[in-house]
Amino acid sequence: MAFAISARMDARIVMRRGRGHGMTMLQGKVALVTGAGTGIGKGIAAMFAEQGAKVVVAARRKEKLLETCALAPHAISAVCMDLCSADDRAHAIQTVLDRHGKLDILVSNAGAQLWKTFDETTDEEIETIFSTNLSSTTRLIKSALPALEAAGGNIVIISSTAARYTLSPSQKLSVYSASKAGLNQLARTLAPKLGPRGVRINVVAPGLTRGEYADESLAQDEETLAWVRSVTPLGRAGEPADIARSVTFLASDMASWVTGQVLDASGGWQISGG
Repeated sequence: MAFAISARMDARIVMRRGRGHGMTMLQGKVALVTGAGTGIGKGIAAMFAEQGAKVVVAARRKEKLLETCALAPHAISAVCMDLCSADDRAHAIQTVLDRHGKLDILVSNAGAQLWKTFDETTDEEIETIFSTNLSSTTRLIKSALPALEAAGGNIVIISSTAARYTLSPSQKLSVYSASKAGLNQLARTLAPKLGPRGVRINVVAPGLTRGEYADESLAQDEETLAWVRSVTPLGRAGEPADIARSVTFLASDMASWVTGQVLDASGGWQISGG
């Protein structure tokens, strides 16, 4: 009992000190967030900036990146990057190092989504999904490792609950789901390799989350959207900030003892749905 009381007192002291000195979860950290022009990536960049990080956001559409930068011009800057381009990937990483001298956090969020039944999916679409979500993401992580190792940094991959669960609406995400399942396993198998090198790697798997892709996919499918809400214990679709909070925790020193994990951020969708 005495120990418990002492621990609570220590925690209150630390919290008071943190508030007094303006400490935040990512103070002094430098992050590269891909796919950050809209949706989840944009939400992550904004929260990272709020938590004290310097953030470089990367995506293909410059105008969308500038909208993200406008959320926190003092902390967020942009670099155009096509995830599938080796030159662009290398340029993005070098840009972070040139601007900030290090890379502490890589958030691999960029990807492609496809909302189709398997029979309707073309060979070209299959190639695009796997090339973008799995192959190019894997190459980006490999390219960033020297900088992350030098900083003692970490990686957070954005996957999907559809990578592990097959209830609706996952039936229209078969190829996408398989590509994201590969990312889950990539993190698990890399964790014991990277740990001795001082680098952590984890995954956040969102459920249905509002954003450009989800809104477009479900715009004509209100029945599915209503059903997903009905089987989600928290009773709503996710917002980008919901995912950003989970990513911020895993990217911070608060999670320094966490690696190789896949964290579902879904409002409990997969529990009651299947």
